[in-house]
Amino acid sequence: MADETLNQDEIAGDVAADRETQHDRFTEFEREVLQDNIALCDNKAGLLLAFTGALVIVSIEAIANVPAGTGPYAPAIGLTAKVLLLLGAGCFLASSHFSLTTVRPRIVRSRSDHIFWESPVFHLPVEEFVTALNTVAAETERAEQLRHLHLLAGICRSKYANFAMALRLGQTAFLALVAGELLRVIL
Repeated sequence: MADETLNQDEIAGDVAADRETQHDRFTEFEREVLQDNIALCDNKAGLLLAFTGALVIVSIEAIANVPAGTGPYAPAIGLTAKVLLLLGAGCFLASSHFSLTTVRPRIVRSRSDHIFWESPVFHLPVEEFVTALNTVAAETERAEQLRHLHLLAGICRSKYANFAMALRLGQTAFLALVAGELLRVIL
């Protein structure tokens, strides 16, 4: 009977250890997924920033080069072309702003932990730092990892929201630029 109780305790201990291992793997997997998504969003936003930044200038130059044109509808077509090109320049500028906001580093100051690079523990001399990290309880480590995942998820959501806005504005601007250019060519 005593051997049976011992085996049940061993089994319960093994199940708990397996659960902790699965939890750690899941936490690491989630962290990698979030960081990959953040990096992907930053890369795409950087490309969009370069594109929209350049097209702001193209749109402004196009406004300055709308010809007077001839014919009874030339003034209306010219004004419409300028308005569309101005709309395009404004939307490209706003898209550039949201793209830049997307790639801006997120420094979210939160509680003092052992993950955030600006936490006080990282300002300690190296030996004190090692000692401090070696004395962190497993429950504290796990809680800090989960808080960090939550923080990364918030950063990711914010980046994708800004990127989505930058894309929508870029698309609107591109349509306005093309329409304005078509009218400019008609003149």
